[in-house]
Amino acid sequence: MQDANSIIAPSKQGVMVGFPPPPDKRVTAANCYQPEHMAWRIQNTTRLFPSARISRGADSISILPQGERLDIERLAVAASDGTSLPMQEVLRRTSVDSMIVMHRGRVVYEGYFGDMTDSKVHAMYSCTKSVIGLLVEALIHEGTLDETRPASAYVPELQASPAGSATVRELLDMRANFMFSEKPKIPGQVQVDYIMGLGFIPRPTDYSGPNGVYELLSGAKSMGSHGGMFRYDNGSTDTLGWILRKVTGQTLDTLIGDLIWSQLGAERDAGMSIDASGVEWAAAGMSAILRDFARLGETLRCHGAFNGRQILPSAVYQKIKMGGDRECFGDGGGGNMSGGSYRSQWWFYHDRFDSFACRGQYGQRLWIAPNAETLVAQFAVDSTLSALEPLRLSGFQAIADSMA
Repeated sequence: MQDANSIIAPSKQGVMVGFPPPPDKRVTAANCYQPEHMAWRIQNTTRLFPSARISRGADSISILPQGERLDIERLAVAASDGTSLPMQEVLRRTSVDSMIVMHRGRVVYEGYFGDMTDSKVHAMYSCTKSVIGLLVEALIHEGTLDETRPASAYVPELQASPAGSATVRELLDMRANFMFSEKPKIPGQVQVDYIMGLGFIPRPTDYSGPNGVYELLSGAKSMGSHGGMFRYDNGSTDTLGWILRKVTGQTLDTLIGDLIWSQLGAERDAGMSIDASGVEWAAAGMSAILRDFARLGETLRCHGAFNGRQILPSAVYQKIKMGGDRECFGDGGGGNMSGGSYRSQWWFYHDRFDSFACRGQYGQRLWIAPNAETLVAQFAVDSTLSALEPLRLSGFQAIADSMA
């Protein structure tokens, strides 16, 4: 397939090319959020910020068997204006830099565009939330956590914070209600005060705000009672991350490595961004190669089983797949998927494919369609955030329809 995204390839723009790169093409932690550096940052997060290693373990790499090739170039995708677009144009518009399609456990399409390769680690962003959700649900299943208890029952440091009064289930389903600053969160936009508190964007010289996730959560402010309408927010997942550390005595990178990544037969170690206080970023810190991202998806498609192992109890999968409360979901909280629901840090579409997904900022997607026995694992550098989500979903659905 022709390179669909050559226009955004950082190397073709001279970004970080040369030894050393020219000053105006050099990306650092201080300037990486500038628009011209976004694509390079997303594809090189572990080179910009401290990162913990999520170990793949010492077992052999699991095989991703090849199936009959999907002629993806010939697929047509229905656009919202009633027209039809070739799949290659959809990939270009949604700034896909790598994609794998699996059908019945076999890879039927695998493509890398621009500077991406099959061995390059890529930011997953909020797809990290779904991994955290799997860990929490596993601990609920084994009885270590009670989903009806408040966070403060496990993290006494949150006793005075509104984050501490939300139950584990309310946190899992994004029905907790608190904020990190007086500035309201705008759906589809980056929470600048929050990211600055974590230390991932430069702070002004007179900065006196929170330093790291523990201080952010401890100083959170109430926005009303919990348990109402769906409200997508990083704070719920960050609270779950603190709960996981408390009840297991382990860091998140260790938990993910021991319980999931090392069981997948992954090809590469994954990474976990570390905030300014030395804590793993539960809400959006993971990075991985695409093929391992696809292995995670196949595990979910197969009810928690992969690589000859039951990695997650089937009961955990069944509980998550119940989906969330559609009445409280509204318009998707800025996620641009009216009619869906959210449960256990996973998104549910309630469509003809019975599809569900993990979703990360800038177009990271793991879309699983059980009724089509299909999954799409995708990394992207889409600066439009959720604006192109309907087109992206139409592309996934066209792929699933082609498998019939």
